[in-house]
Amino acid sequence: MRRLLALILPIPLLLSGLAGCASRYGEQKTTVNYYPGCYRPIQDLREREHDVAKGAGGGAALGALGGALLGLLLSGGKWEGAAVGAASGAAAGGIMGASHAQAQHQRDDNMRMAAYLQNIDGDISDLDITSAAARTSLQCYDQQFALLLKDIKAKAIDRETAARRFAEISSGREEAIALLGDAVTHARNLDQQYEQAFANEERAVTQSPVRQKQKTQAIRAARQKKQALTQKTAALDREKSEAAEVTSRQTQEINEALADIRA
Repeated sequence: MRRLLALILPIPLLLSGLAGCASRYGEQKTTVNYYPGCYRPIQDLREREHDVAKGAGGGAALGALGGALLGLLLSGGKWEGAAVGAASGAAAGGIMGASHAQAQHQRDDNMRMAAYLQNIDGDISDLDITSAAARTSLQCYDQQFALLLKDIKAKAIDRETAARRFAEISSGREEAIALLGDAVTHARNLDQQYEQAFANEERAVTQSPVRQKQKTQAIRAARQKKQALTQKTAALDREKSEAAEVTSRQTQEINEALADIRA
């Protein structure tokens, strides 16, 4: 039993540790001193990701325990069987914990297409959450930049403090722009995945005339929804480019203003 516990216990810890150190959004680069409200949307997004990872870790723990017990029974009490069961159960449990909302999948062709429709909506919603966090932070940092620039020109702030404040604004904006870039990459990957899925469904329609009209209508409806994903991707890409241009302009403006203070 001790040997069994030694094998089971590290599995969920390892999985949760991996989930915790591999953020989709990368590491936090901004040191928040002056503008916590501007960084808060980004922080909220990171915490949301962490909560999802914890759900996967919890599923892995339960799966490992259940798999170990099942393996122990099927192997006649051998700890090797329990180890195999624990590993399999942890993997399965982790997947189930992270995606339990999508578990009702692929019973027949119509349900599979319904899943595509549902997933597209969900993925676009996820993109909306990411881009909304980025936009909110960018808008806040832009407002703070305008106030900072006003204080500099009025000589109401010393040069060192102004430089530190701008460094935080610039760093926070970079993280927000990176969020837009992540959303664009994620959306393009989804677009490719769904295109392949539709191609497979269309081939299945030609090979099997059963319920052909119904399946074709489902594919057509799904493609119409996917167009929203394509349009959103293009819009996010434009936002990212425009935000990068604003960063360059702000850097030039702040350098000129700081030069006037020194003069």
